[in-house]
Amino acid sequence: MIENQTLSFSSNGTFRILQLTDVHIENGCEKDQKTIALMRRLIKQSNPDFIVITGDFTLSETNLEILEEAAKPLTESGIPWTYVFGNHDAEIGHSKEELLKKAQTLPGCMLTPGPEHLSGLGNYIMELKNNSGKTEWAFFFLDSHGVNANPEISGYDYIKRDQISWYLEQESLLPAPHSSLAFFHIALPEYNEVWNYHTCYGEKNEPICCPRQNSGLFSAMLEAGNMKGVFVGHDHVNDFHGSLHGIELCFGRATGYNTYSHEDFPHGCRVIELQEGHPESFHTYLILDNGEVIPQQKEHQPEYELERNF
Repeated sequence: MIENQTLSFSSNGTFRILQLTDVHIENGCEKDQKTIALMRRLIKQSNPDFIVITGDFTLSETNLEILEEAAKPLTESGIPWTYVFGNHDAEIGHSKEELLKKAQTLPGCMLTPGPEHLSGLGNYIMELKNNSGKTEWAFFFLDSHGVNANPEISGYDYIKRDQISWYLEQESLLPAPHSSLAFFHIALPEYNEVWNYHTCYGEKNEPICCPRQNSGLFSAMLEAGNMKGVFVGHDHVNDFHGSLHGIELCFGRATGYNTYSHEDFPHGCRVIELQEGHPESFHTYLILDNGEVIPQQKEHQPEYELERNF
């Protein structure tokens, strides 16, 4: 087992994660500067212990050159940060490998390549330890890839079987008991199920852009029994969350202005709060670009009733 990077609770026993997503820095234009200013405000207001960008940090033919500029709000903050690759980060310009090497030179960045034999790049774990040095939470970061290579299926890609096997193996090797959170870019197909059949909180303003092919990651999470929450981006005007079989499936709030959006759907972030000694649950809320904090999002009732055959 590769030794995982570790994080610690703050002195008051809390740990706050700032989730930024779909930052989409392109070329330093006016919209990019607006995004970078927003990132600085969100970091200052949320005062996080850790920052995670869930994909599509950059989208540019000069992505390697623009990465340092995009990361300035993070590197200047002095707060540990990381990100997972989205479908656009290396769609044009430099490769994931080149981006990762560049990111690793930036202050505070905790992005790691993960095992070489796994599909994708940037499959890794961080452990959050209490003041006694015991692991209470494990954070899994996964590459959700880009486009499905099978022309008969097409659409967005899926997290592969070897990544799932690695995830299950790592869960079994981590100290027990512990709880887990997962961060990646593209939503699981189960996000449709939780919206359609269970009470959710927040907005769904576009179809959920998940893979058409279900590789079974959610089932693996249920089998492992430790996963409490999954955090994704990719869909710029969805921000809902809901519990499916005890796992909270959450969208972030799109951060970047160089993206499609709705006028009545402000940019922002999601915040996740953990409490030392309470690894059974977490608290999450949104902060919008005008500074408004949304502690409780609008409730959405299921579109369909579950059919049960006994």
